[in-house]
Amino acid sequence: KLLVEWNATETEYARDAVMHQLFEAQVDATPDAEALIVGEERLTYAELNRRANQLAHYLRAQGIGPEVLVAVLMERTTEMIVAMLGILKAGGAYVPIDPAYPQERIGYTLEDSQAAILLTQESLLSMLPEHTAQVICLDRDWEAIAEHSEENLPNLALPTNLSYVIYTSGSTGLPKGVAIQHSSVIAFIAWAKTVFSAEEMSGVLASTSICFDLSVYEIFVTVSYGGKVILADNALHLPSLPAVNEVTLINTVPSAAKELVRMNAIPSTVRVVNLAGEPLPNTLAQSLYALEHVEKVFNLYGPSEDTTYSTYVQVTKGATSEPTIGRP
Repeated sequence: KLLVEWNATETEYARDAVMHQLFEAQVDATPDAEALIVGEERLTYAELNRRANQLAHYLRAQGIGPEVLVAVLMERTTEMIVAMLGILKAGGAYVPIDPAYPQERIGYTLEDSQAAILLTQESLLSMLPEHTAQVICLDRDWEAIAEHSEENLPNLALPTNLSYVIYTSGSTGLPKGVAIQHSSVIAFIAWAKTVFSAEEMSGVLASTSICFDLSVYEIFVTVSYGGKVILADNALHLPSLPAVNEVTLINTVPSAAKELVRMNAIPSTVRVVNLAGEPLPNTLAQSLYALEHVEKVFNLYGPSEDTTYSTYVQVTKGATSEPTIGRP
């Protein structure tokens, strides 16, 4: 009986929805609320939606639709978020590639994924290896993209269609593409809404590379809640962000959190710290609780194949034993 109760994770949620529809619902609900902050630049839900729609219409005209992969090789700018949403709205799936990766790995990912289109920025063109994808630079080609409609597109994607393909580190030789469908992310977002409040999600630090699936939480859970995605190149850049005092939730790895504590760089607005990707020592969890404004510290675990997090636990304040990885 205990085991049955422990594994009772059934819940009712929008099983027939796809990722960008949750964002579009939020656009309808709070069009003028801020959705994205990058440095001094701020976009509302309506503005972000319009840009993503223009790109989506453009991509659809290029033949992008369900099960078609589009690579994203971009610096961490507003354009990167527009690219990800635009691909999903067109019905396609995104394949993230980090500009910091070696040229050989970039080439391998483009070849192995057979991405039809590569979305990038003009400044990154010189670093590209030989490949067969059609290249679109969001900065250089925006004039042509901006001629397209700002209206939402009729949705073509099914919950069973691919949403993204993330290439893992490849601990057994070459990197492997982990293919995740919309329904898995929708279930993940539905879970998040049972654990994190809208207030806690109102300003989320998005510092994880989009090549790691922690970024799915930071970006897509946040815009499904009506929160602000506060983009940073790195978690350790938090104290220098113009929007530092709007961050309510930090989602990162324990080693980065440990350094933020050491730097005394966690602002008093932060209520929740999510830690994943590495073992979490209890000493770190308790040092976060020693900051009076931090109300919850979560230890989360899960491989990319299981859509970001598979198990979680809220670490007890004052605990003396090491935290577990929690429950499903």
